[in-house]
Amino acid sequence: MQERRRIPRVEVYFVLEKISLNLEECGQECRGVVKDISIDGILLETNAKLNKHDIVELNLSLTETGRNLNIEGRVCWVEKEKARCVAGLEFMDISEKQREMIEAVTGEGNDSSHH
Repeated sequence: MQERRRIPRVEVYFVLEKISLNLEECGQECRGVVKDISIDGILLETNAKLNKHDIVELNLSLTETGRNLNIEGRVCWVEKEKARCVAGLEFMDISEKQREMIEAVTGEGNDSSHH
């Protein structure tokens, strides 16, 4: 399949600490993991009931940096499979601090030339 993204995503495995869907807390029963990430968005696998265009607030545990990232995203697409769904989220209104945290994980902000 042809990669359509301008910015490639980096494969990761971050546990979702908390998810709020359309400003409503999903509660402890909502679980999820982030499967890949870029400065633009994430691939999320979750048992939360997501629909296209939903606004989702996420609290991610960034295992590489030991920090938590709170960020808002919009669901661009969703594939539902039994009790879970896989969704592509586009980040909304990303701050400079959030950008730096994501770049620390993806390496996108670094000079990639090696000497």
